Amino acid sequence: MTTLDIDAFRAALSSFPSGVTIVSTTDASGRHWGFTASSFSSVSMEPPLVLVCLAQKADSHPVFVRARQFAINILAQEQKHVALHFSRKNVDKFAGHDFLFGAGNDPAPPVLRGSAAALVCETHDIYHLGDHAVLIGEVKRVETCPRVPLVYFKRDFRNIELHAAEMEA
Repeated sequence: MTTLDIDAFRAALSSFPSGVTIVSTTDASGRHWGFTASSFSSVSMEPPLVLVCLAQKADSHPVFVRARQFAINILAQEQKHVALHFSRKNVDKFAGHDFLFGAGNDPAPPVLRGSAAALVCETHDIYHLGDHAVLIGEVKRVETCPRVPLVYFKRDFRNIELHAAEMEA
């Protein structure tokens, strides 16, 4: 058996284009948490399940593994700055960005206005695999906006061109 070359593994994974998301939640004290993720996928239509992966060493890991709800905000092309901001440590990630927050009797997780789509999920399962947690969410609410999605490919953000008819489909 050969030893896997980690750099070759990363290079191979970077060959797969993916969307970019901001995953968000609110803890029991009312503090908002979020992270940038491109490891997002649908899992099932019945019931509607999605997954997103979070590094176990992330500051927000303990919060998300206890969260009862989270939102997956699929970023629009013009929201690259949000993706970059949320990937930083020790900053107020929500300041200066247009989020809709739950309140009091509506503890909904933060949803980013103007994103291509937002999926509000109840936590269904969490699996710790390797150095990541796989968060499985059951989608309870969906919001969409006719925006071109932000794409990550070959370790950089990319623009794609869609025509009006494709945006409505």
